[in-house]
Amino acid sequence: MLTHVVIFRTRRKDMTDMLYEGAKKLGSIDFARGFSCGRPVPSARPVVDDFFDVAICVHLDDKDALARYASHPIHVNFVENCIKPAEAKLTVFDFEG
Repeated sequence: MLTHVVIFRTRRKDMTDMLYEGAKKLGSIDFARGFSCGRPVPSARPVVDDFFDVAICVHLDDKDALARYASHPIHVNFVENCIKPAEAKLTVFDFEG
């Protein structure tokens, strides 16, 4: 199992809702084994980084599935019509286990 985590930040606060709504559509990619999408939970705890706008977590079978995910039309549409217009910066974590 491979887990793909992406954390999105944007200075375009007027576009965070659009980014969130677009990210939720990634969950409809049929070969994703699991998917979650959310916004930060504010925290006073110093170890919690809540300075982001949207996060996704996608579970996939393997690296081949990750490559298919990256080229899937829903993902490509999200990149072109949500990430780029929102000028989002992202941090990606991929891990197996």
